[in-house]
Amino acid sequence: MEVVIENSFGNGKIAHARNKDTNNRFSYSAPYLLLNLKKLPLNQKIFSLNHFNLFSVSNMNHGYRVKEKSIIQFCNDIAMKHKIKFEHVMLLSIPKMLGYAFNPISFYLYLDKSQKLIAAIYEVKNTHGDQIHYLDFNDFKNKKFKKNMYVSPFIEMESHYEISLNIKNCNYFKCNIHQFDLNLKNIFFASLEVQLNSMKEKSLLSFFIKNIFSTFKVILLIHYQSMKLFLKKSKFFSHVKNLNNRVNVE
Repeated sequence: MEVVIENSFGNGKIAHARNKDTNNRFSYSAPYLLLNLKKLPLNQKIFSLNHFNLFSVSNMNHGYRVKEKSIIQFCNDIAMKHKIKFEHVMLLSIPKMLGYAFNPISFYLYLDKSQKLIAAIYEVKNTHGDQIHYLDFNDFKNKKFKKNMYVSPFIEMESHYEISLNIKNCNYFKCNIHQFDLNLKNIFFASLEVQLNSMKEKSLLSFFIKNIFSTFKVILLIHYQSMKLFLKKSKFFSHVKNLNNRVNVE
């Protein structure tokens, strides 16, 4: 699977399907940027690193989430620890727009000299500010990870994920996530699909105008769906604080 190494953007199509004590399905779109972390910053008129702008990405929102430690430093440290020899590392994520964003999941994509995907980190967050990482190697199909962080208050911790990546061409990205309980019942499914476009100042400005409220919509929709499940009397599980920035290997 080859991935484009140019900075790109596109609207992500996100779908969720719950199949537990209460069935619930919904979908929405969100703006995504694919950023080459070795080629930042971009055009400072529209995009900034660690500064307010129409679009921005901050050290405080990714990786170590420490102002003094860059996102690329986080990626380099993981690569060194796990002996990942890479040429480029890409970040696929919902950017900050006017200083705000919530990223349920972001992706770090490690590429070799031929732009082939050799490793990936799935960076997962919840609305309580917790964050955890899952590190994946090689074929990226139905990789199993034990659930190690509270995400939804309506799904138990005792379960596991199976995550698959599909990159049909270098500009197309798709991720499927299935969650299974201890009885191996598929209790949750989520997917993200993004068709990426080359990033130019004029097109990026148009992208901003079309998605100006999208980042706020993501967090509002999450809470709206939670309220629906609460009213349907779905079983509620108390929040368990996770260890910040723990990296789990497949």
